[in-house]
Amino acid sequence: MQKTKKTSYILFAAVFIILTGVIGIFSFGRLVRFYVYEEVDYNEWSADLGSKFETDVATAFLGKVQFVNFNGAVRRLLGQREMNGVVKLNNGYLLTTFDRSSDEFLNACADNVSALNAYLAKRGTALVYASTPYTSGKYDPELPAGIEDYGNDNIDRFVAMLEQKGVDTIDFRETMREDGINHYDMMYKTDHHWNTKAGFYAYGKLEDYIVEKTGCTVDERISDIDCYTITTYPEWHLGSRGQRTGRYYAGIDDFDLILPSFETKIQHKNGTVGTLEELAINKAPLMERKYTSRYTYDWTLGGSTESFLNLNCPNDIKVLIITDSFGNAVNPYLIIGFREFTCVYNAKSDEITPEYIESYDPDVVILMYYPQFLQESYGGVTFNFQGFS
Repeated sequence: MQKTKKTSYILFAAVFIILTGVIGIFSFGRLVRFYVYEEVDYNEWSADLGSKFETDVATAFLGKVQFVNFNGAVRRLLGQREMNGVVKLNNGYLLTTFDRSSDEFLNACADNVSALNAYLAKRGTALVYASTPYTSGKYDPELPAGIEDYGNDNIDRFVAMLEQKGVDTIDFRETMREDGINHYDMMYKTDHHWNTKAGFYAYGKLEDYIVEKTGCTVDERISDIDCYTITTYPEWHLGSRGQRTGRYYAGIDDFDLILPSFETKIQHKNGTVGTLEELAINKAPLMERKYTSRYTYDWTLGGSTESFLNLNCPNDIKVLIITDSFGNAVNPYLIIGFREFTCVYNAKSDEITPEYIESYDPDVVILMYYPQFLQESYGGVTFNFQGFS
């Protein structure tokens, strides 16, 4: 009996060593490809382990996706609410919590927006700060016991500062509440982004603002959802937080593509003429599910972050939007709603100078940032407009 047990232990140890060796060999090969070709096609998320080498090994080891999925499945069964820097809300949505930013930091950012607003006002250009929602709802945060989060608090204080300085604001958390919309219906469960339905909704609010400020006429079909075809790709999008927790921890999001049923004709800044679908929408990510990538949203809609001329437009309004990836879900409708449209990524806010404004000559400027950029750790770089104070 003793001998049998000893033999079993030896066999188990041998199998373990062999498996570890096989995994190690294949992981080493992946690590080499990672260093040589920057190949990371099996899961775009990596934990920061302090040491660069340890982080690189964790990025490239064999079976990473399966390990993350298994970990997430077990944690779900055990009812655990935290995994890899992600918190599962009471309703199952995934959140990355934010620290509280100081009033001094937020006020400095608000001062930069106020200076830009004052310059634009003198030339008759409207500016609006459109505050995007946050996964945890302001009025129904769904935070598990013991979890602290200051995302909504940062938004509240920043919007209040802007309003005190005379800057127009649209707070989509408030408009959705006023319109009786469930906050969580507008957010992905596994991603930090709002969904495409929310993007279409946000466009309608921005259209109302632009019409009020400029008196322009907008094709009524643009804001009418009945004039669009909605194609749903079920269980298609595993977002930025889902990549950290696996496909079983909170499930997988559907992805809705909302495209106009009516004719559109736009011109890209490079001179190419075509429809909105041809020039601003990329359907390649919708051809095949890839649960190891969080980029369905970004890659499908990211083509809208350019400059376009609308050749079928009843108005002559020029729109400039300074935004992050949340703008991807709104930009397509701004492109076909107004005569000219230009998007500047908010990380390039230092490109916004008086010379830029005079050259483009916008009628309306929209600032639309995800609350992540109100964190002090970002240092206010996305509010770094130059030459207006």
